[in-house]
Formats: sequence, C-alpha cells, structure tokens
Amino acid sequence: MVNSTLTPEQSRLDTIKHLRWQAKAVANLLSAVHLLPAADQQTTLDTTTRLADELASDLATLVRGAV
Repeated sequence: MVNSTLTPEQSRLDTIKHLRWQAKAVANLLSAVHLLPAADQQTTLDTTTRLADELASDLATLVRGAV
C-alpha cells in the first residue's frame, strides 16, 4: 500500500495549484459573462462572486501560514 501522507510543502503546493485553478475560473467567468443572455448574466455573476470569496478566504489562509 502506498503512503499518501503529504508533506507540508506538498500540501502548500497543492493549495497553490487549487488557488490557481480558482483564479482562472473567476477570470474565465468574468471574461464570458457579457456573451451570455441577460437572464443568465446575474446567475453567472453570483456564482463568480461565491468562487471569488472562496478564493480570497483560501488565499488569506495560505498567507497566514495555516496550510
């Protein structure tokens, strides 16, 4: 059986990769929102806001050194 325990450095790198994915998702959603029908724009902005809030919280946690 393979030991799946991550070192603190590996955990930090995984967190950074996840944050990078989140940032790209926020940027992509914002880039595309103007292409959507008006009825879908607000829903997309709401989703983008939640994702951006999560990104900000995770980034603050990383900076504080909790990860």
